[in-house]
Amino acid sequence: MRDCLATQAENSRIALRRAEEKLANTLSKWDEDDQYVNQAKERFASANKAFAKYRDRQCALSAALSGGGAGNAREIRRLACIAELNNLRAGQLSKAAADLPLK
Repeated sequence: MRDCLATQAENSRIALRRAEEKLANTLSKWDEDDQYVNQAKERFASANKAFAKYRDRQCALSAALSGGGAGNAREIRRLACIAELNNLRAGQLSKAAADLPLK
């Protein structure tokens, strides 16, 4: 189970990285004044940093909630949390990119 979740967590990292790259590229092609494009790019970078901190802290909490669970219980909970949050974030970013009108 742990190996399966490790694979899912890695796949979610790849999906998130691709969604981040797609939104960054889409922002560069966004049909909007440069002032707003630059503002969106800055806020996107800030949001990415905040998300990474949130994910790490939330998944540490999830792991801690396994208490004295046997075996790989903590790591299983942490990996499941990472996969879930990365996939949710990737979906949010993909939707944001799809909603922007391009030049």
